[in-house]
Formats: sequence, structure tokens, C-alpha cells
Amino acid sequence: MKKRLMALLLTGVMTCGMLAGCGGGASDNADDATDAVETTADEAGDAAESDGAAEAADSAEADAAIQERKDSGETPTVVIAYMNFAGSPAGIDRVASKLSEITEEKLGVKVELQIMDAASYSQNMNLMLASGEQVDLFNAVSVGFMPCVNKGYTLDLEEDDLIQKYGQGILSAFREDEINGCRVSGTLYGTPVKKDDAAGKFGISIPKALLDEIGFDYASLYKDGEECIYTDFDTIEDILGKLHEAHPEKTTFYMDTSSVVSQCLAIDIPSDVFGVLLDPVNSLEVGDLFTSDQYKELCSRMYDWNQRGWISPDAITETTATTVQVKSGSLMAYKTATKPGIKQQESNLCGEEMIIFQLGPDFKGSSAYNTMPWCINQNTDDPVAAMQVLNLLYSDPEASTIICWGEEGKEWKETDDGHITYADGIDANSSEYFNNVNWEMPNQFIAKIWEGNELTIWDRMQDFNDNATASKAMGFTYDNSDYSAEYTALANVYSEYQSQLELGFLDPEVGIPELESRLKEAGLDDYIAAKQAALDEWAAANGVQ
Repeated sequence: MKKRLMALLLTGVMTCGMLAGCGGGASDNADDATDAVETTADEAGDAAESDGAAEAADSAEADAAIQERKDSGETPTVVIAYMNFAGSPAGIDRVASKLSEITEEKLGVKVELQIMDAASYSQNMNLMLASGEQVDLFNAVSVGFMPCVNKGYTLDLEEDDLIQKYGQGILSAFREDEINGCRVSGTLYGTPVKKDDAAGKFGISIPKALLDEIGFDYASLYKDGEECIYTDFDTIEDILGKLHEAHPEKTTFYMDTSSVVSQCLAIDIPSDVFGVLLDPVNSLEVGDLFTSDQYKELCSRMYDWNQRGWISPDAITETTATTVQVKSGSLMAYKTATKPGIKQQESNLCGEEMIIFQLGPDFKGSSAYNTMPWCINQNTDDPVAAMQVLNLLYSDPEASTIICWGEEGKEWKETDDGHITYADGIDANSSEYFNNVNWEMPNQFIAKIWEGNELTIWDRMQDFNDNATASKAMGFTYDNSDYSAEYTALANVYSEYQSQLELGFLDPEVGIPELESRLKEAGLDDYIAAKQAALDEWAAANGVQ
């Protein structure tokens, strides 16, 4: 409404200026200009009233839906599904009940939480969504946003003005370009997450105690109060070598295959790895990742580390979360994407102080807003209830705190300075709901802040997002529905080689040419060409050069 009002007033001012600058009587021009401004002001007022009336009508309709639900005497249940690195927590039902107290009071709805471990989430969600099992809200992380769209799992959130009527809290939480990042061919199928949209590339987390043990002087490497140590591979390899020598019985380094490329390389991956922007800051040229120097260098380094014995022989089949491995004492270093608050986050998850190193730049790719969007199941019985619950999680601080941190007095308590910390007698190991995926939650920015983080952490995060180097293709989503068969064929080939190459079990001098040859046979060139055409069309429509 404010934008429309400003636009109309600006039009009036411009009209006044043009009239005053034209030839003719000054008095006539002044009168005409005054009339123009008065007319513009009237139009602006009408527009403001119209927008205000529309917002009031939407609010009234939302309130009416809640009241009708309460009057019916029935309390529907909205099922919310997402992943967690440690699997379903012991306190899940209790936390869901606590959250339901809020949703019942405010919406006339109960909630059920379905939390699955990261290793099984994609497979389980595909089965649940395909079989018709009740899932009303789900996060598309690891399942894949575009695969969910192409399989028909996701509801059009603007159908019957659903989000406009019942999701104003969601729309208020984001800029328009952030919301548009979850559109596919113009249709809105998801909502972004309030998180670190940018990522510090190739971060490595190592316990402080282990660095002290090998005598590594990390303290002198910190600069200007930064929580990450920006360093190079020579330094990291020196550390890993000493850790391996000191504890050959432990795994020196581990990383999850699914995020190797995305978290290690400062390239842009529009929707999938089959066609990427290798120079995303300067060029919109879609190139072949697998013949690039960046990919070969990454795989070669991992191969070298594997040959040195730094990577576990079981890395390909390992399903235990890295932080759990650190807690158990079996792992000494792991890859992570860095961001403001990362040191405290990883220290909390590992149950001890961690030191964070960063080897790459801070970067924001085209998929920043749709890597893990929240979606409403196309087959939900009650889209209105699902949208209202989702809207509450984006806009209600109490609800957000519960889904992020659990129940007050059970998982956490408030501190005198406004933070929260473990409840009395509770720690990371005994907590029944210590969430390790708050970056997956709808809006952690309005939840309470864990001790160790600055109370201004979310202001810092916004600055981080705004100032990171960004791809020229920000907001572009590749709709591959016309090439779904080719995508499936390419994905099947890649899955045969991905872990072997990217975890260093296959010599890249042999494996990469084999992979490339088979991808070409599966239609890689045509797929890249189609993605390039789609990107060019998007760039022309959005004035991006």
C-alpha cells in the first residue's frame, strides 16, 4: 500500500514539474499543477483505502475461518514434517502438545510433528507424499524442491488467494524477490526460510581440545573479532596430519556427500548440478561442472586426503551425524557451511567448544531462497488450516521458540540478560528436544536466542546475507519438467560416481572422464542447453545482463 501511495504522489510531483516547465502563462501552469497534485492525492487516498479495505477483508476472512472451525466443535490436526540430524527426539510428542496449546487457542487446530533423521528423510517423505499418508506441511530440504514440484506434491500457495488471505505474516517476513525465489514458472509453490541465505564456503569445524592437544596456535589467527579463522589448505592439511598422527584410531575428517559441491565450491547451482555457473558473479554462461577445473581440484584433494588415511573407509555408508560422531569421540574434524553464530551453533551441537576455519568466500547462489522451502502438500485435506499454522510459525515468537528450542522449563530457561540456556539439570546429551536444524525452521529470527550468541545475531545475519558476493542469477529457478526423463537419467549416472569421487575413493583422473562420458550419453549437453535457454529468458524478463 505504501509503495502504491508513493508512486501516485511521485506521479503528481512529476506532473507539477512538467507543467511548470512548459511554455505559457505561469498562473495557468500553477493552477494546472495544483489541480494535478490534488487529483493525485485523491487517487493515492483511494488506492490506500482500497488496499486497506482488501487487507481488512482478508483479515476478516481469516478470523471467520478460525471462528467457524472453533464453532464446529472439531479440532483438525495439521501434520508438520521435517528432518533432524539426530532423528526423532524423545520429547517430540510433548513439544507438539505444547505447540498445540498455542495453535488451538489462536487457530482452533492441533499439530503433530513428524521428525525424521537426515539419512532417511528424502526416501520417507517421497513414500509418504506418494502414498497419500497425511502430511500437511513439509520442508523440501534433501527431498528437492523441483522434484517435489514436478511430482505434484506441492500446492499452489496463491490458489484462491490462499497465502494472501491466510499468510500475511509470511509475506511480511520477506522481500518480494525472496518470495519470488520459490516460484516455478510463475507459480508459488513454497515459502523461504529465515536463515543464512549466503554461506561461507568450505568451513571446517575442529574441537578446541584437540587443537590444544597438538599444540596448534589458533588464537593468534583470529582477526577483528571474527568467529571464523580464515586460512588456507596448507594450514588445514598441517592440522589434519597432526590430528591423524596423534589419534590414528579416530576418523580425521568427514563430510556429507550430498553437500560437498554446494558447500565447498563458490559456483552457482541453479536447481541441480547438471549445468552450473562457474563464474556466477560475472557471467550467466551455463557450463559443465564435471569438466571444470574447480571440480577436478576438489575431487583430487579429497582423493589425496583419502590416500593419507584421513577419511573413514566407511564414509560412503556412514549415516551418523557429524556432531554425534564428535560427541562420541570418533571424529576429529568435519565440513560445515559458515555464517554468523556458527561457532556457538557447532559448539552447542557437539557439546564442547569448536574452532571454525573457513577456506572459501562468503557466497549467495541463485537457489538461496528455495534450497529448503516450506511447502503445503497438494493433497492436504485443509489448505486453509495448513496455511494458518505455517503463517503462525513465521509470525508468532512463542510458537517459533517452541519449534526451535522445545518447552520452557524442560529444554530451556531464560537467563537474566535475555538469552536462553539449558534448563536446570539438562545438557546437550540429556535434552529431549535440542533442535540442531533451526536453519530449517520457518522463522528462527523471532525465536529466543541461545546464550553464547549476541542478542543482535539476526541483525548480523541479515548484514551477512546482504553483503555476501551474489550470483547474477539470484532468484532464478530452472523448471526442468520438460526434461524430467533426462534429469532422471543424469541423476542416476551421477549417483553411481558422486560419493566415490567426492569422498576420494576413486582416482579423479579415471573417474571424472568415465562420469562425463556417461553423462553425455544420458543427454547432458541437451539438458545444459535447455537450462541456458531458460536462464537467458529469465535474464531478459528481469533486466539482468
